[in-house]
Amino acid sequence: MSSGKYIKQAIIAALCEHPDADKYRKQAFSGANLEKTIEAMTQQLQTLTKADFLAPDDEGKFIIDCEGAWKNFDKIAGIVQANGDKFGYDDFMRPLGNGQNKTLLDSAVAHGGLSKVFTFDVWQGRFEEMERLWYKVPVPNRKEISRNNGMAAAALKRRLFAAEGKVTPEDRLAKAGLTHADILDAFSSRRGYHEEVNNKLKLAGDYLRKEYVLMTDSSGDTVFEISVAWDKYDELVKSLKEHGERFEIADYLKQVSYAKNILARAAEHGALAKVFTSQHWVDRLPDMLTLWSYVLDGWKTAAMTTRDFDNAYAEAESLTYVQRFQARAVTGRADLLQPLNEGSKTEKFVLPLGLKAVWEKFDSVQAALGQCGDRLNLSDLRAPTGQMGNSCMMCAVKFGHFDKVLEIAKRGGEALLLEDFLSKDRHGNTLLSILAEKNQLALAFAPEIWVGRVAEMKGLWAQVSVTQRHQVDFHQAEVNAKQATLKQKKGGFKFQPNRPKDK
Repeated sequence: MSSGKYIKQAIIAALCEHPDADKYRKQAFSGANLEKTIEAMTQQLQTLTKADFLAPDDEGKFIIDCEGAWKNFDKIAGIVQANGDKFGYDDFMRPLGNGQNKTLLDSAVAHGGLSKVFTFDVWQGRFEEMERLWYKVPVPNRKEISRNNGMAAAALKRRLFAAEGKVTPEDRLAKAGLTHADILDAFSSRRGYHEEVNNKLKLAGDYLRKEYVLMTDSSGDTVFEISVAWDKYDELVKSLKEHGERFEIADYLKQVSYAKNILARAAEHGALAKVFTSQHWVDRLPDMLTLWSYVLDGWKTAAMTTRDFDNAYAEAESLTYVQRFQARAVTGRADLLQPLNEGSKTEKFVLPLGLKAVWEKFDSVQAALGQCGDRLNLSDLRAPTGQMGNSCMMCAVKFGHFDKVLEIAKRGGEALLLEDFLSKDRHGNTLLSILAEKNQLALAFAPEIWVGRVAEMKGLWAQVSVTQRHQVDFHQAEVNAKQATLKQKKGGFKFQPNRPKDK
């Protein structure tokens, strides 16, 4: 090992007032020329880095893990900062080695050094990072140094916020004569207090800000730990929107302690459907999908299933793009197949035929097409649309408009394919199963669909769950289809299955 490294260890041991400082000094300076040693010391002192302080010695021991190091931690942090670096969350949470789980933060706790860790000089401009580390400290130790019931010291938080040009939520609330406890009470079961808090804020020229409801208690929890708080969620989101605020992905996922984040609390209290309310995600479709990806399978209960999310997403997608469609004049079927987000480089194309709003006003759309002498066909409905990649036909069925699909087929003299009914959404649900779920299974076995194809009709029936077969009198449906087939042979007309061409 180079003498420079030993000299660094000797300097660090001296700064840390380490019990074995003399051993490190002898190791560095034994047999060395005094003049060269002093020169080397000067050079090494000027280049000491955070990595040097966090490095083990030859025996795998960490010099910084001693009482003297924490006594002088302000000096150590000052040297590190002078050399363009700083201690952060990851540094304090890293194990100190030798097969131990003990971290640098544990060392600070053990040696009474927490008051030196949580200072303005160490964390200036990094309150959120400091807060994450703060909640890793056991509550009793936190209370010893903060005198704020286990939460970060008010004076330190105020200084850190001021350095970032901000005011602490506690100080904002104080102007309205309110505290964090009042916010918690406003979202508890106390009747009328929610309105009282809102009125006090309004009189002070303020409102129920997002930062107020995201304030954490000594456990790291927010108001959303309280089950009844979710009863006021929709009202809160509406108020925030009026003031230019909204909950972001980071807000739902923020976790400053071992307490559950807001998304997990929503699942716990059966409130995921509130979080994924479609109106809250208009113009934020990628964010809505990203947040759903954090929903664990175990959270997807009767209160919010994957299919419920798909429905909410489809509604949000429709609300996001419907105005763009309404700005268009329908001069032909091509207008219904032209992407509404054609310039996007990151999103899959969204077609008007995939929007719920379009299917709800489909009579008007059909009328416009009729005036143009144009019409849709089943191939149009098989086109994929939106981030989910569902076909426009699948969208129509999910929106409850399969009757419109049948109307399009009838106008074009086309017949739906067995493959159409067995096509799947991205979660593996078939179009047939979705019809059954909506209690519209009988529409799938209308005789005009299966004229001349009774065998295919029987094949489709074999795919219907036994628990859902009560929706259809299949024997009668089969008889009707056979009769329609005979009439077709006599009349000479024939519905042609319009099969997609092989690519």
